[in-house]
Amino acid sequence: MIRQLINATDSSLEESQTKRKPYKITIIHPSAGVNWSGGSEIFAIEMTRRLSAYFDVELLSGAECGEFSRETGGVSRAYTYDFINRALTKKIANRFANHPEIVIEHLTNFLPCVTRCLTNSADLIFPCNDYGGLAIAAAVRAIKGTPILYTEHNGLLAQGKCLKRNLHFSPDRLIVFDKKTAAFARNIKPTQQINIIPNGVDLKRFTSQGTKINFGLTTPVVLCVASLNRNNHKRVDLAIKAISRLSQVSLLLCGDGPDRDYFQKQGDKLLGSNRFKICTFPFEKMPEVYRSVDIFTLPSINEPFSLAYMEAMASGLPVVTTDDEMRRYIVGDSGILCDVTNTEKYADALFQVLKVKINLQQKAVNNVLRFSWDTIAVKYRDAILETIKTKQK
Repeated sequence: MIRQLINATDSSLEESQTKRKPYKITIIHPSAGVNWSGGSEIFAIEMTRRLSAYFDVELLSGAECGEFSRETGGVSRAYTYDFINRALTKKIANRFANHPEIVIEHLTNFLPCVTRCLTNSADLIFPCNDYGGLAIAAAVRAIKGTPILYTEHNGLLAQGKCLKRNLHFSPDRLIVFDKKTAAFARNIKPTQQINIIPNGVDLKRFTSQGTKINFGLTTPVVLCVASLNRNNHKRVDLAIKAISRLSQVSLLLCGDGPDRDYFQKQGDKLLGSNRFKICTFPFEKMPEVYRSVDIFTLPSINEPFSLAYMEAMASGLPVVTTDDEMRRYIVGDSGILCDVTNTEKYADALFQVLKVKINLQQKAVNNVLRFSWDTIAVKYRDAILETIKTKQK
């Protein structure tokens, strides 16, 4: 289907596009359509939907997630996670990799995706699943010269370990979420082409208006959305401890992971069943979850650019979170940023926001308007056009 590009960054590109089929883009994420809670999976799907207005886009996914998707044929990490994390297999698997389920996903999807990219040529490949997708794109580029655009979702987590590794693949254009990460990447590789583009949120899906859920908890209710793993950067235990200092305030923990039982016991001990609950919901149910609570918190450390903050603000929720440069940029005046490792200060910030939440609700909604997926997609469109144009030269 022929689609006309709108407001392209270069007039010569616009003219050439009207004379032939629009550029074809291949987006890769073998967990998309299988895992609906992962940020990079949602990113891949949203990017495909919106970039389809400007390009002929195909998403190589783990399962059907729209007319634009095509199943890769490999094994998604979600299908092997439970098996690998059993007591016996976990000890064996962890000898070879920290996340063996991801390694399996990368290995089993490499050949099917490379084959598809070679037989169904694109003008640009956009991998969204870390080094596995970059390896696929690099192999295709070595054969056909197809340029690579890549977004670094891990930011500077673990002192930029993932970013350092991914720069070895030399993407033709790297997208990062903030200036600090861009400076870090340029220090490692001065010649790297870099654009700074934030993450996005679906403002039509996440709103303050609509049906709500009664969780059976003492009100007010604080929501935390995070994977339940004691060893990751989410630091959910800090939220449980802080809220335990506030009588008549409940915590709804939305997520799943290997340490779910641990957090359940911790919440039951410090808060009790009438003030604490762990729930897991499909992605399409999350807008209803957000608008059923009073405020949002996520005490993570060095968060790259969590979608949960924007989904919460779009739903009219004030935010209490870690005080750092990234969170100041995302949250702004839509809540309070504090030293979440200080339980007393964290609890006080939650208490203060709960007192004035009505005054912050509209600020949250107004603040998140700058992160609309439609606005973000236009920035990606321009970056893609520039990358293709540069490669053609």
